[in-house]
Amino acid sequence: RLNQNVYEMTPPYFAASKAAAAAAMMLVLHHHLTLSHAYTPPQHFTTYRKSTSHPLTAVFLSSSDGVTIDNENNNIDSSAEEVANQLREKAYNLRREAKSAEQSLRSATERKKEVANVETDEWIDSLLGLTTSAVVATSEDTESNNNTQDNIKNNHIPAASTLALRLQANNLLSPSKLMRICERLHERETAMMVGPEGFLSKDNDVVGGGFVLGDYDNNSMERKKEETDRISGLLDRILQAVQIIDEERAGQSMNELGPKLRMRITDLRQSRDALIRRKIDNLVNNSSANIDKKEMELDNLVRSSFDGDNNDDESKNEERKKQERIMKRIIQTPTWLPPSIAPFAATSPVEVSVAHWKMIKSDILADSKFICTSWDATEVAAIYRGRISTRAVSNGNESDEDTVSAVFDDLLNRLQNHPEISTKIQLFIVDDFEWRPPIDMGMSYGAREDRPPPVIVALAKEAVPEQESERSMTTKSLAVFSTLITLFTTVAYAVSSFALNPSFFNAIVKDNDTTSFPLCLPVFFGVLAISALHEVMHIVAAKKYGVRLGNPVPLPSLQVGSFGSITPLRSFPSSRSALFDIAISGPGVAMLASIAMIVLGLRLTMTAQSFTYFPVVPAALMKSSFLIGSIASIVFPKVMLAPLSQPIPIHGLFLVGLAGLYSSSVNLLPIGRLDGGRASMAAYGRRSASLISLLSLLLLAFYSFNGVSGIIIFWGALVVLTGQRLADIPVRNEVTEISGLRVAIYNTLLVLSLLTLAPFPGGVSSM
Repeated sequence: RLNQNVYEMTPPYFAASKAAAAAAMMLVLHHHLTLSHAYTPPQHFTTYRKSTSHPLTAVFLSSSDGVTIDNENNNIDSSAEEVANQLREKAYNLRREAKSAEQSLRSATERKKEVANVETDEWIDSLLGLTTSAVVATSEDTESNNNTQDNIKNNHIPAASTLALRLQANNLLSPSKLMRICERLHERETAMMVGPEGFLSKDNDVVGGGFVLGDYDNNSMERKKEETDRISGLLDRILQAVQIIDEERAGQSMNELGPKLRMRITDLRQSRDALIRRKIDNLVNNSSANIDKKEMELDNLVRSSFDGDNNDDESKNEERKKQERIMKRIIQTPTWLPPSIAPFAATSPVEVSVAHWKMIKSDILADSKFICTSWDATEVAAIYRGRISTRAVSNGNESDEDTVSAVFDDLLNRLQNHPEISTKIQLFIVDDFEWRPPIDMGMSYGAREDRPPPVIVALAKEAVPEQESERSMTTKSLAVFSTLITLFTTVAYAVSSFALNPSFFNAIVKDNDTTSFPLCLPVFFGVLAISALHEVMHIVAAKKYGVRLGNPVPLPSLQVGSFGSITPLRSFPSSRSALFDIAISGPGVAMLASIAMIVLGLRLTMTAQSFTYFPVVPAALMKSSFLIGSIASIVFPKVMLAPLSQPIPIHGLFLVGLAGLYSSSVNLLPIGRLDGGRASMAAYGRRSASLISLLSLLLLAFYSFNGVSGIIIFWGALVVLTGQRLADIPVRNEVTEISGLRVAIYNTLLVLSLLTLAPFPGGVSSM
């Protein structure tokens, strides 16, 4: 009866749990029968009453068990001990039955899961083309399917279009099958991420016997990373294939499968990441169990890493907290956040609530031509993945870039008119940073797989580039110092251009007559004027597009007086076209003006009647640049026949133009935050521009070490020291490409700059 009562009281999950509960009750009953001292025999039940020697209240035994108690003498009949032994044996038997039932249930569950996994793995193999019956060959995929095993061995992942065909051909489009495929891939991905590193096994083949690291190839970190990337890529490609199928079924009143699968995978990955973080936190907490309480706090550890245990004033405490917050955000930066936007998210002064991120999807993206399929968010940034509606792409004769621009402009208008989040959030449209190019393109099947898909990234409105008011006193002091040095080097350039003039040299050196110094002023102000023209054109273009610029910081040059200025962007340009126009306007106009001055200076030199007040330079200066030498060969060919060391008089406009041409040329190099780097990013995209910038830096370093040109050496040092080698701030619309005319203009100016920096044949760089 006790066993029956236990079965009735316990929830009917499975028999093993009931048996375990019954066994526990039997053990309790046995304990009280053997240790208690006061029993009162009832009429139908024998009731165990509370006594002063034991705290139990009541337990019921059947009177038919034959237990008799002497209440006066507190003696227990010998049959009670026999009953207790029987109950104890019965409890042990029940416990063994419970263990056996649990083991059987576990084995049955594992066998069922193994069968399901085998079936799911067969589906995955059919998608990968490992089974001949599952391979779907199209006209474009026939050749690749002939080498299926080689492709799989080399981590080949079929194109999304091919996967879409295979899903349809193998009848795998039901939600349950797709969910099982995605969950199985996620399970294998997780196993690769957190699985064992290897294990020791007995190897009898080793001379003398011993233990070796078993299954090293399958458990190496390189293999795990490779397999994890492969599974993740296949999982993402399946989601793309489902999106393609959803687009085909757009008018068939069927539920879209893509968003459901993406949401499920996102939930699984977030749960896995949270579990890994908890394990790491537990390890950290356990390892620091014996550390003082103050040192265990993360805030104190970070604070001590910055400035020790000293007590600071309030301003330093605020700055320290700010640095700690930035460090925390940098550590927790998600992989989907583009590196160009990540610094602004980390330094954001405010945080955005989840409700506001949801408003972007529900109020801004809803009913727009950007179909959002999934989104992720942190406290400072959010990403919205999806695609441009096929209805938007098929309108008229617009190109894909024009369509993306129109869709994004519509989203910006919606955001600007939103009553609640228009002043809290700003949007960017960029290429998906997590995208990787497919190994084979397959058939197009209506999807663009030759470039990353666009994604919407949202930041807090307050996340902006550094403003002038935020610059430190040290930075401002360096800017003033650089300006003074630039004025000095420009004066030195003007004076040195007259050093070989006999009249000027005799007046200054022999006669100590300083009245000849005003002869240098036209060159001095001319160099400043060409630099000012450079900056004015930047300002005009920035005003046109509503972009704020920082105060220009002049850069000195020992060769030509000034290398121009560093002009930081203080707000995000609206498009790549806006960035291109702002970047190219300064050096482009200054270069054309400089070439005109060189031609005019050579013409005035040819027609001059007297050279008494002309600058005098060595003839080698004409051959220090291929472009200048070519112009001189056309305009003033006789000067190119002079020996390299021959001093020749030249008009001051030529020297002003030469300084402006060199300054514009070095600024047009496609490196980082230079004008040329910004134009390169606008023309070729951020990924290509980064590679071009790296190659340009390597070439700059090569020519610097070989001493080809003093300008290149000095300019390379400035680029490294001033941080101009780094990538510039993001553009709000980095997806829409610029026009072909703008690309041609940049390529032409880049060729002119390279010709300027290259020496003329037969000449030696004197710059």
